[in-house]
Amino acid sequence: MAGVSSLGWRHATLLARPGNQRLKRGAEKISQSYQPQFDGLRALAVLTVMIDHFSADVPNFPLPDCIHLGTTGVRLFLVLSGYFITASLRRARDRMEARRTLAHGVIGAFYWRRFLRITPAYMVFAVLALALDLGTIRHNWAWVFTGTVNWLIAWKNQWPPAISHLWSICVQEQFYVLWPLVILLLPRRWVLPSILAVATAGIAFRIGCVMFSAPMIARWVLPFGSLDSLGAGALLGWCGGRLRSNPGRLRGLLLAAACLAMLTLAAVWRNGDPMRLRSVLIEPLEAGAFVILVARTATGFAGPLGNFLANPGLVFAGRISYGLYIYHVLVAMVLNRWLPGPARFVIAMPSLRLLVFGVVTLFVAALSWWFLERPINRFRSLKTGKLFGPVPVHESGATASPEPIGESDPVYRLGERLLVP
Repeated sequence: MAGVSSLGWRHATLLARPGNQRLKRGAEKISQSYQPQFDGLRALAVLTVMIDHFSADVPNFPLPDCIHLGTTGVRLFLVLSGYFITASLRRARDRMEARRTLAHGVIGAFYWRRFLRITPAYMVFAVLALALDLGTIRHNWAWVFTGTVNWLIAWKNQWPPAISHLWSICVQEQFYVLWPLVILLLPRRWVLPSILAVATAGIAFRIGCVMFSAPMIARWVLPFGSLDSLGAGALLGWCGGRLRSNPGRLRGLLLAAACLAMLTLAAVWRNGDPMRLRSVLIEPLEAGAFVILVARTATGFAGPLGNFLANPGLVFAGRISYGLYIYHVLVAMVLNRWLPGPARFVIAMPSLRLLVFGVVTLFVAALSWWFLERPINRFRSLKTGKLFGPVPVHESGATASPEPIGESDPVYRLGERLLVP
């Protein structure tokens, strides 16, 4: 449509309907609050996981093995997910109470949104992996299609090929089943204590695992072990936490030093004895650092760091981060199995493997975004916009941030930018 983006047209149509005018100010506020730097964070999180997986068989590459990129990236995913999901539910609760509508409609809309966001790409991956007979998926298909791969991993105490990366998506799906009941149904005065209790339960679970010598894999993949990270993000989302955009040089340095200290201490302890009691603080330390980072990103970084996080290429990678996460193992296994003999030197050279696997994954995820996920996201926003606001929030299988306003946004013009000489 010349001059008018389809996304903008949808917003205008929604706001023009009778009874929806009171949403206009809220819509404008949400639109103005889009922070592309959050997508930059998402991109960094998924790229650390991809790098970790693509180079798992190469010692000390691209960083020393003592630096666990993948685990740190997943922790950032979980904090961001708890933050955006809870912020979205709080906005929905505000609208629900303002209109005096029943909670069951909002809860149903939430589940519908989650289903439409997570399921399409997830099912495409599962069907392709089944058709190609990758890893152990044909033996464990029931766990994949019921979203319980994390419980399978904990039960078997091993990582099943081709599907083990789905554990974090399954953890978030299981969290989403109960979380709207907490945010939407409890009296407001009980919500904050409940979030704190949930976060504390994650630490208590790991203490129990140490005391009873539970397997490390179960401690990592069961949903209880992620409650402190999800809860930390949820606490920030419920309180609307953000740090001032210009904290001052000294305060900014102190915040950066605090984040770096917590991440460094977590990395040191992660390389220690996992059965020592102090190991239960690894995840809270990482979550605490990422809560500060998320709160600071909410107001936006200035200078080189802000420009880096808002780079259109990085923002686009964050936009499609769910697809990058879902498909990267599929791409790696397909190339490993079917790459022609003359081209197999790509696999033998770690640096070239990272590049080729990464580019192919980016291409597959971009196709999934443009032709599958994005059209479905528009549909779900149209159907649930009255309850969750006209601007969709991508609380994806990993993390989320509000969408840009229209097709003129640099995120959507990335292809054009790359093709212009």
